[in-house]
Amino acid sequence: MNEIGASICQFPGGGLAFGPWAEGTPQSVSIEVACPTGADFLGIFHTHPNGVPAPSPQDIKSGLASGSKVLCIKAIPGDLKCYRKR
Repeated sequence: MNEIGASICQFPGGGLAFGPWAEGTPQSVSIEVACPTGADFLGIFHTHPNGVPAPSPQDIKSGLASGSKVLCIKAIPGDLKCYRKR
């Protein structure tokens, strides 16, 4: 099973949307930072097929480089966890 992911975007009224979906390898996915018209980039969502919903060192590095305020990881199988940039 490969990782999948997308940008998390927020509209001025608070509604959320996703940018384009991407599929990677079992260990990584490259996510384009792109949002629908009128929405601002908020963060990154992706899966971890190995079942651990915690950010890897690469997740943290990529999230910081992209300007992500939120990083959400869905373990497969398992929980969804979101982390906020401090």
